[in-house]
Amino acid sequence: MSDKRVAVFGGLLLVDFLISLVMLFTDKNLQSDFGVHPAPQYYIHWYGVLAMGALDLILGIALLAIAVLSISSQPAVSRLSARGRKGMVVIGLAWTIVAILAMVGIVTSYSQVGFTSMSQFEQYLFGVNAYPGALSYIPWLYDLLLVAYIVTALVGVVAFWGMRSAAPTPAPDVGAH
Repeated sequence: MSDKRVAVFGGLLLVDFLISLVMLFTDKNLQSDFGVHPAPQYYIHWYGVLAMGALDLILGIALLAIAVLSISSQPAVSRLSARGRKGMVVIGLAWTIVAILAMVGIVTSYSQVGFTSMSQFEQYLFGVNAYPGALSYIPWLYDLLLVAYIVTALVGVVAFWGMRSAAPTPAPDVGAH
């Protein structure tokens, strides 16, 4: 059962990757430094989303591979210790927590993107309507990615605790009296 939870965790990381990919292709503000440079002179925040998506893709594939190989009892997984599998889940969980903190903390960089206050940047990122004067983008996409990361982290916690409780216990020594 814990391997299925790991598979879901890996699958959610791939969903996070897909949301990031949509953001990279549709947000003209990220692609042009909020209109300062003609596209495609990508802005540093674009590269941040790209890095997040790349990590999501790599970790998602790794976790899915571990889960699928464990479920199918492949010999390759028997060489990968339970500690190694648990370590990958911990890395994936740590990454999603860092991503959540980065997504919330990014509002402090408001001056780098031309906003005069943090609340303006928050409105741009978390508003359900397009920010006035902004180039083309999907306003609720950032919110969706943040919620997806939170759900991914929660599933990661469940997967980790499932692996922890599924740890094999040593068999009692029945021959010793």
